[in-house]
This record gives sequence, structure tokens and C-alpha cells, in this order.
Amino acid sequence: MTTKLAWRNIWRNKTRTTVFLLAAFFGFAMALFTLNLMKSISQQRLDDAKNLQTSDLQIHKMGFQDDKDITLFIPNAENVIQKVKENANVDVVAKRISTNAVAASPENSIGCEIKGVEPTTEREISVVQDFLVEGSYLSTDMRMPILISKKTADKLKLKLKSKIIITLKNTQEEIVGGSFRVAGIFATPSTPFDENTVIVNYTDLQELGSISEPQEIAIKIKDPTKLIETQSGIQETLSAEYEVNNWKELLPELNAFDAFINMVGVLFTIIVILGLGFSLMNIMNMIVQERTHEIGMLRAIGQSKFKVFSMLLNEAGVLMMIGAVSGILFGYVLILIASKVGVPISSGLDMLGIRPVMYPKLNPEIIIMVIVIAKIFTVAIASIPAYRAMRIKPIMQY
Repeated sequence: MTTKLAWRNIWRNKTRTTVFLLAAFFGFAMALFTLNLMKSISQQRLDDAKNLQTSDLQIHKMGFQDDKDITLFIPNAENVIQKVKENANVDVVAKRISTNAVAASPENSIGCEIKGVEPTTEREISVVQDFLVEGSYLSTDMRMPILISKKTADKLKLKLKSKIIITLKNTQEEIVGGSFRVAGIFATPSTPFDENTVIVNYTDLQELGSISEPQEIAIKIKDPTKLIETQSGIQETLSAEYEVNNWKELLPELNAFDAFINMVGVLFTIIVILGLGFSLMNIMNMIVQERTHEIGMLRAIGQSKFKVFSMLLNEAGVLMMIGAVSGILFGYVLILIASKVGVPISSGLDMLGIRPVMYPKLNPEIIIMVIVIAKIFTVAIASIPAYRAMRIKPIMQY
């Protein structure tokens, strides 16, 4: 009954109500769309970095992360892998060799990080193969195959089957070099990864660097929500000489970026709702002014101050919620369309690992956040004119 009465009251001035509802409709729709796009960008960066660079968890010998010293390999790696696989949340385990090197062609040379991987297991963790633009993934038909990025190929002026010389320091502290052939060229969304990474077969790099054991064990887990729990469980099964890191520790800048996006999302929502809130307060002030006599009459026939206060709060709530619900539904439609056709993003953002086209997805948590913030601000802002109405004295209206 109270809601029905509030509905009738807000339409006493149809023009004023329509203008506000249109503003709320587009405001909430754009807020929902923008927040979901920002969240999708953040999640895409996290997923790409995790799937390209780190995996969910990594195991190293203590101190390896400081300078990627090739001599800091994981002793008894096979035993470590067996212990890791005993964890119920572990899905895939892959061993890697990772060290710094110089990649050279007749035209140029660059510093890089070279990764030696086992193609079969690495495919289940990394998604580099999904970004191949030329060639194949470490072809077995080619001797000493190597994967390089398109950026590296352009810098070194290389193409498929071109020869590239990799120079590095082996475990005996000797400078050694090997000749590889370009088997595939990739172009990922991550500029830092493309500029610094080359990938070869595990056995080829093992032979070149005289390496007996891997420097890195990558782990993909089944349930990402149990990341910390799984990390702790694996660390407990290993000795203190091993270090287990999750992707948040390996890529702190991405975790910070995600937290920043969440903060910006909350601030953006507050700004939109605050703007609507001030419009709502003006409307409620006008309603109180126009209905001063009516409110005085209600007070005179026995309606309590609290009922007057709650009546106006209810009207403000109905007004804001109509705009919020309709705007959120329209925003949902926009997200569905954008998830199919994509949203172009500035190409200059590829340095941050952001793809040129994004396909946003609806995040239910954002809807809940928007509605909660809208309710809080509606109550807080509408309370001011409602309090004024509550103070109207019945005797003054005769």
C-alpha cells in the first residue's frame, strides 16, 4: 500500500519525474556498462599475464627470482613434481628452464628471457599457441626450433625458418651459443612479454646450458578460489630451500592494477549516484514545498512524524529504484551486444597488455555494488528534505 501510494505521488508532476527517470536510466546504464568494461579489461590482463607468463603457482629454488641465475636449479625436481601432484587441487604441472640470454641475427641483437618448455604439458598451462600468427608451436620436424614474437622478428629482421643465435651463460659460468630456427611467430596482447621472451624445447636448452634440472615448476590449479590454500599446502610438503609463489606475488603490478580498477569503479559509481542524488534532493525539496499544506493536514489528523518521514523516503526510494532497475536492464542489454561485437580500445594501451578489442562480460557483483550504493545515497540524501517535512507543525496549516 505504501509503495502504491508513493507511485501515485511521484507522478503528480509528470515532467519532473520523467526528466529525472531519464537521467537515472542513462546514468545507471552507462555506469553498469563502464564498470563491467573496466573489470573485463582488468580480468583480461590478469588472465593473459597468468596464462602467458606465470601460471597459477610457480616453484623455484630460494633466491632464483632475484636474478634468474641458471645455476639455481630445483634439486630432485621429479620428486617435487610427484609431491605437487598429490595435492587434490592441482590440475597440470610443467617444468621449465628459464634464464637470461642474448638473441642475435645478422641484422641486430637483443637481450631476452629464454624459456625451455616441454610442449605437451606447456600447452595445457600456457596459451602462447593461441596467438601464433605464423608457423607452428615448436615443430618436431625442425631441428632446434624456437618461437619468437612478431616484435622480436621485426627487430631482428627474421622470418619463418630464419636462423637465430642464442647466447647465454651455462652452469659452468661459460658463455655458450646455439643456432636455432624460427618455427613460429606469435603476437600476444602483452607487449612486455612479446619484447622479452623467446621459447625453445626443454631438451634443447638443457643441452645448450648444461642444465641437469629445471629452474621453474609451473602449476595450474583446478579451483582458482583456493589459490592461497593450495600454495600453503604445497609449501608445507616441500623443504625450506624451495619457494612457492602465486601469480599475485610474481606479478604484483597486475594485482595492484586490479585493486586500482575496483577502487575507481566504486568512486565512479559514487560520482554518478551523487549527481543523481542531488537532483533527487532538489525534487524532494520541491515536493515538500508543494505539499506543505497537505503534510500539515496529515499531521493534524494524527499521522506521526515518523510516517511523514518514511512516506517521503519511500517516494524517493521508488523514484531512484525505477531509474536504477530500468538503467541496469538497459546496461545489461548493452553488455550483451558488446560481448558479441566487441568494444574498440585505443591501440596505444597495448604497452599495458590491454587488447585492442574487448568483449565485456556481466559481473553480478557490480550490479549488487551499484544497487547497494544507490540505496545508501538515496536514504542519506532524501533524509534531508524528509526531515524538513517531519518538522512541519499541524497548527501552522490552519
